[in-house]
Amino acid sequence: MKKTRTTHPHPVWRLLRRGLAVFLAVMALWLVWLTGDPAAALDELTALAADAEVATSLLAAELGTTPEEGGLSPLDKLVLAQSSLLSGTLPDPEPTLSPPPTAAPSPSYTAPPEFNDEDDDPLPPSATAAPDGVISKTLKAGTSAKYITVGNVSVYNRTDYTVDLAPLLDSAPRLTKGEGPQILIYHSHATEAYHPDGNDVYEPSGDHRTLDTNFNMVRVGEEMKEVFEAAGFQVIHDETLYDYPNYNNSYSRSAEGVSKWLEQYPTLTLILDVHRDALAATDGTIYKTAVGTVDNCAQVMMVMGTDDSGAAHPNWKVNLSLALAVQKRLTDKWATLARPIVLRPTRFNQQLSTGMLLVEVGTHGNTLQEALTAARLYARTVVELFNAP
Repeated sequence: MKKTRTTHPHPVWRLLRRGLAVFLAVMALWLVWLTGDPAAALDELTALAADAEVATSLLAAELGTTPEEGGLSPLDKLVLAQSSLLSGTLPDPEPTLSPPPTAAPSPSYTAPPEFNDEDDDPLPPSATAAPDGVISKTLKAGTSAKYITVGNVSVYNRTDYTVDLAPLLDSAPRLTKGEGPQILIYHSHATEAYHPDGNDVYEPSGDHRTLDTNFNMVRVGEEMKEVFEAAGFQVIHDETLYDYPNYNNSYSRSAEGVSKWLEQYPTLTLILDVHRDALAATDGTIYKTAVGTVDNCAQVMMVMGTDDSGAAHPNWKVNLSLALAVQKRLTDKWATLARPIVLRPTRFNQQLSTGMLLVEVGTHGNTLQEALTAARLYARTVVELFNAP
């Protein structure tokens, strides 16, 4: 006769069953007390049972059973869910805080290669050594046919136009005071910076560039603003970093800003786009500009646009006339403070209004302090033009 095998419950199941009723009763009472809502308590029990799904396979393997042959019921799962060891997890020694959200990465920014406004007449390699690797040079009009000179005013003409400076000087517009802001200062390339020196050391964002407005072109513009305001002018200083995070189309973005300022303040007479230049020789030697008659002072240079590129610019001769007037007064006072004006085919936003000038204060080889000295002298000269009879 075939004997019938009697299957005895596994000791673990016996243990579970003995304590299950008491455990569930306590849990139910606790949940009702916690929520004050029997229905909510039932929902919590169901959720706890669901959480124990992770433990099913682990415990079944340890007991030699499967869910089909006397495996874990939902109530068994509920009990197991209270054990971090049986559910396959260990408690952390201390609570783990979620890390703070990671800030979005800054847009990639590649500074443009520095250009040399004298690239048709490049500087030669230098045989002179300098402690900081920067060579000082006073730049004057060269012998190239591109230089046009009348009196002590010179223009480096990079257009295909033939320009007669004398009548333009004679017809230069006057700068007059009026009600409301008269001067706007802005920076199409605001992040341009100078050679670190002394206390003027900054966190770079590129080659001789920084986002720190204490050391880039915003600082130079602020120096000009202080001179103008001390002379009684109302000044707007737009400190927007139009060349960051994307250098491309920085002039388009600054043009939008200038257009808004002109619409808001039609009293604006003078609009200055303040930059700094970059000068390097063919061997990579960095040059800074110097004014021989003024200590600790960089040279300045105005860059003026035309319609030679084919883009509309009906006021370019008016703006050039104003630049010539500023240039003449600068060279009358300090013979070498101003480098020759550069006349170029592109517009540099100067099509937006009359009275628009682009001025480059020093080069990337100059120090900030040398640039600030030049900025003060330039602004003082413009003040004299406003006050001229």
